[in-house]
Amino acid sequence: AMPGADEAAAMQLLLEYLDDPRFDRVVVDTAPTGHTLRLLELPEMMDSMLGRLLSMRESLSGMVSSLGGLFGDSDDEEAAMASLNELSAKIERLRAALQDPNRTDFRVVMIPEEMSVTESERLVERLDGFGIPVRTVVVNRVSEDLASVAGVDPEWFVAPDTEHCEFCRRRWEVQREALTRAQELFHGRDVKRIPLFAEAVHGAEMLAVVARCLD
Repeated sequence: AMPGADEAAAMQLLLEYLDDPRFDRVVVDTAPTGHTLRLLELPEMMDSMLGRLLSMRESLSGMVSSLGGLFGDSDDEEAAMASLNELSAKIERLRAALQDPNRTDFRVVMIPEEMSVTESERLVERLDGFGIPVRTVVVNRVSEDLASVAGVDPEWFVAPDTEHCEFCRRRWEVQREALTRAQELFHGRDVKRIPLFAEAVHGAEMLAVVARCLD
């Protein structure tokens, strides 16, 4: 596949979902930071490319008319330009939707480690540059128990033992430093925590626990 093909395909799907009456809300689980930023740069790049094509068409319209059928059927040309104009309008609407805080909330998910915090900081800065609202930062796999989450049976959840387990204690110290830095960096945004589970998160019961952590 040519470079950018995956991002272009994803953008085409977003354009389709934008006008699909079946959906009240579209949730996009994005790729890692680099791919996500390329995806979000695509509307600007495509808009610029289409603008150049349309401008070139206008500049050459007189020449095309004088050369007759050299460039093909005029009806086909008009249909192609109409499609380009329609795509340009859709891209503009998608960009407006992504920048509208009433319609979009980009939620950054990170783990409590220094490298992840640094990467998330870069991502949030770029998203701010795109004008895309980021109101929520989710910190996943935090080594703390679920005592503060309502409705969780303490016998059901196995928490890391940071009091008697030296490994758990040291990992918690690393995480606390990362959490402190994240709170400072993302001040003014809602920072949520999801604990580290002993088992994989499967089923309605465990998903309900995660939902309460995000509430």
